[in-house]
Amino acid sequence: MRYINYLLIAFTSALCATYSVLWLTKPSPLESTTIPPLIFNETKGEIVIWGGWKAVEGYQSPGKNAVEVRCYRELGTCNEALATILHHTEGEDLEAQIFTYQITRWDEAGVDAVAERSMGLCLERRLMIHLQDKTAALRWSPPAGCDADKGRAVLVGDPTSPRLQ
Repeated sequence: MRYINYLLIAFTSALCATYSVLWLTKPSPLESTTIPPLIFNETKGEIVIWGGWKAVEGYQSPGKNAVEVRCYRELGTCNEALATILHHTEGEDLEAQIFTYQITRWDEAGVDAVAERSMGLCLERRLMIHLQDKTAALRWSPPAGCDADKGRAVLVGDPTSPRLQ
């Protein structure tokens, strides 16, 4: 009978130790991430846009992204800062990219711009900003002589309060 008591105590101790180790080493749960609010701001030849790209055609990486686009009429360029949180089985990674576009059209209706050979040296990005309806779209496709995928994304964002717009 004494051996059974020792055996039960050993088993209980091992079980408690195992649960303690598992509790201490468990990974923290993935936090809910949100994309920035959808904001269009145009003042004196400069456009600032916030939001996130949502692929409607082509590959969509697992995770969420945030984007800020700044266009300067006088310089004839747009700059896009893109940050992406990539979710995978081992956790998350943060990726940051910057793209510079040359403006091909700027009028009351909107702005068109192109970043040639900006993705993997074989894709060009085409940015289309529609100022009247405050939307933006992005297309990527290979130029002649390159073999790569095509895709399209639209700008989305979380709802904002009136003071942020």
